Amino acid sequence: MLIVGLPWLGAIFAGRDRSDLLAFPPPLSIPAGYLRFSLWAVLAVLAAIVLIVGSWLRPAKSEAPDTVFTKARRRRRMPLWIFPALVWVAGWWLIAWRPMPGMEWARRHSFFPLWLGFIVAMNGVIEARSGSCLMRLSPGRWLGLFAGSAGFWWGFEWLNRFARNWHYLGAENFDAISYAVHATLCFSTVLPAVASVAGLLGTSERWNATMERRRAWPWLISIRARRLLFGGGMLALLGTGAWPRAFYPALWLAPLALYLGINVRRSPAGFAEEIARGNWRRAGTWMMAGLACGGFWEMWNFHSYPKWIYTVPGVDCWHVFEMPLLGYAGYWPFGLECLAAVEWISGRKLPEVTS
Repeated sequence: MLIVGLPWLGAIFAGRDRSDLLAFPPPLSIPAGYLRFSLWAVLAVLAAIVLIVGSWLRPAKSEAPDTVFTKARRRRRMPLWIFPALVWVAGWWLIAWRPMPGMEWARRHSFFPLWLGFIVAMNGVIEARSGSCLMRLSPGRWLGLFAGSAGFWWGFEWLNRFARNWHYLGAENFDAISYAVHATLCFSTVLPAVASVAGLLGTSERWNATMERRRAWPWLISIRARRLLFGGGMLALLGTGAWPRAFYPALWLAPLALYLGINVRRSPAGFAEEIARGNWRRAGTWMMAGLACGGFWEMWNFHSYPKWIYTVPGVDCWHVFEMPLLGYAGYWPFGLECLAAVEWISGRKLPEVTS
């Protein structure tokens, strides 16, 4: 409710035109007069990266991990269904990138089948490394992620209606209903994709043991931090609606701040409490999973059509595919938001698999 309502209130306060916020498909309105490079914005992003990476590189004072992974590694065969999944991915990748006569409809709708194949293939690799995967271990919860993922990403689409950081080229080829259906189907793959990559990272004993004894952030679960995060998240969402050119980072940071501001009151407080103790295993795993999926999203988007492009103030430079290089840092908080959403949808932690 806060994510939906506060930007709208901010837009009303600033007297912004709201006539196109509910348009389907979204109108293509690419801003031209925005600040493409700001040294202060670049330094702010770099400082955040240094803070996170510095915490990961610095071990905790106590070398005793919370959990000792002693399960012996075993050689397992790849499940047979991984091979048709990989062929499926390769086929849809070709369709997405190469215009072919008679395949225009398939190319326009290639996003969902391509990512569905990726998700199934990732579960196959997890199965080979650990002996099980979420898709087979709990198919109901796995399918539930698809349903929850659609609503999850529509929230970010709503915030982008104000910030206008990314724009869809080719969306004009859809009418309102077909766009809403197609977009919802595409958005349904977001959480399963990130969860699959996180599950694959979780099969690495070395990664798990290393990330469990990193630098602690005890301040994260303090009452003061909770109030600052919750209040700051609300103000940032208001600013997103009122002054989006200045508050556009709130698109990725405000939902996480609100979640942490609410969730640290609980016991246990989930990954916030783990980070406070120096256990970055789950948080770091999902952050890196978000970044890895971001790399695939941007790569497969590059030659696809429809596709998206970015106009990110201050850091719109050094592009890797369509995304500015420093923009990839946004996939770290997004990974944590995926973790929070998955646990909320599932009602509890996902079953963990280790090699």
